[in-house]
Amino acid sequence: MANPVSRRLFIARVLVVLGFVAGLGSLWSTFTHIGDPLYLVTPEFGGGSAHAWYHALREAFGDIATIIVVLLIFFGADRYRKPSSWLICLILLLGYYLPFWVGMPFMEELSAPSLQAELNHISQAVLSLAGLFYGRAEFLKKNS
Repeated sequence: MANPVSRRLFIARVLVVLGFVAGLGSLWSTFTHIGDPLYLVTPEFGGGSAHAWYHALREAFGDIATIIVVLLIFFGADRYRKPSSWLICLILLLGYYLPFWVGMPFMEELSAPSLQAELNHISQAVLSLAGLFYGRAEFLKKNS
């Protein structure tokens, strides 16, 4: 019989899921770049004018993989939650969210395209990371 879910884990799960739900519009926007003629690079680029579509596809599927792995760890069996898997979740979430801001100080073009997008990025990152940190104690328990 499965162990009952602690209140802490329940709240952590809700926060992580809300963060991912908040990001669905952003993820969908990434998918819509694929095939969009406005999302082409100049013909002089040696990789082909549609190369940006390839990068959008890679980004979208990397994001989906991150979401799946984090949710499997959070909603899987108790034995999946251990200090090493918490660290894996942290690395995945930082890899997912840091690109929203890490380039901004170096190139203005690497910032969000609008205030609405920026607020969306902040909400999804804050919610998911809050869930991860709030739930950390569940990853430190001795699981059978």
